[in-house]
Amino acid sequence: MKKWPIVSLLIVCLTVVLTACGNTEKAKQAQEPEKSVQATTEQPSVSKVEKMTIQAPAGISIAAPLYKMIDDKSLLEGAEDVEFLTWNTPDELRARISGGQVQVSAVPTYVGANLYNKGVDIQLVNTLIWGILYFIGPEGEAISWEDLKGKTVHVPFKGDMPALVFQYLLQKNGLDIEKDLTVEYTATPQEVVQLLAAGKAQYAVLPEHTASLVIAKAKKEGIALQKSMSLQEEWAAATGKAPRIPQAGLVVDKALIQEHPETVALLQAKIEESIQFLKDNPEAAGELLASYQEGLDPTFIAGLLPYLNIEFVTAQEAKEELEFFFEQLASLSPDIIGGQLPDDDFYYEP
Repeated sequence: MKKWPIVSLLIVCLTVVLTACGNTEKAKQAQEPEKSVQATTEQPSVSKVEKMTIQAPAGISIAAPLYKMIDDKSLLEGAEDVEFLTWNTPDELRARISGGQVQVSAVPTYVGANLYNKGVDIQLVNTLIWGILYFIGPEGEAISWEDLKGKTVHVPFKGDMPALVFQYLLQKNGLDIEKDLTVEYTATPQEVVQLLAAGKAQYAVLPEHTASLVIAKAKKEGIALQKSMSLQEEWAAATGKAPRIPQAGLVVDKALIQEHPETVALLQAKIEESIQFLKDNPEAAGELLASYQEGLDPTFIAGLLPYLNIEFVTAQEAKEELEFFFEQLASLSPDIIGGQLPDDDFYYEP
């Protein structure tokens, strides 16, 4: 089986947030244009785009359903050629979108809003990741927000979404980030993993899959860690909203939407099918995803899938939650969404 390029991630942000595990041979072949998948039969019912280039963060989060589609070659119904790339840093992600190098990008939702507000001609077509942030602490130690006073907490991506969500929740729970605790920022989640696994840190905020990965790694070193708090649950307690955060989704180049609407509809349908596969077949999904992830065991991946909070929600259906999320982030850092809420045209409507 061919390997696609897996490189160290940001994001989280997501993240989101969203984070990486390492290079894979399969991943390397994915970025070679000559290795991209070629269509073998013509489907007259769909006006095919000549080439569709998709990018996603490395690791197991929003990329998971995309790996399934790439493995199935299901997008060849709407494109003559499909190329899959991973992005390593937010700058790389933004440069490819702004430069027209990709048509479909898996991104933190606020990144999509920021780019749109800066004049990049894209639309958000869906939200797929609904919160993957966790507070990590010593196993058996109950943690409340009050307990964090005097503690040192390691957080990746200063000024980015994971850090801002943590800061927002501290504020909502009556803590001053400057006075009540020490926050040590790192450039990537992987740095936090190394510190925790080496016993050089005790408390951290991490996205999946690194949150689960660090618990497993630390255990091998004789250090017992746990997910002490779900920041999704804490978000609900602080805001009165549902225990989920519209963290990441797909943005699509508007030219593709206008010129090949059937291909975009196909993309939406195939993403939804892929997510259902991940939910219904965790063992098979673990095997498939492990083939794209060097060093991750299929059993580990199968157990991780429920914590990824993957759900297909169209941009229109998610709009209210997205706008609330953007408003809360902007209350701490207006620039994170480009200074204002995106207008209605940001949200794709078939």
